Amino acid sequence: MAWTSILGIALLLWVAWDLYAGSVWLHREYFRNQDPWSYWILILVWILVAVSCFYW
Repeated sequence: MAWTSILGIALLLWVAWDLYAGSVWLHREYFRNQDPWSYWILILVWILVAVSCFYW
């Protein structure tokens, strides 16, 4: 298994945890109930980064 696939799996697990916890990090913490647009955009960004690891 390539290291990029391992990284992609780790990032997907991180996204799953962020969905469960209701907060996501970029340069600061965003909460689902306080800033929903930023939260969902960042979740989408992290999912895209994770999926791109499988196509590297």
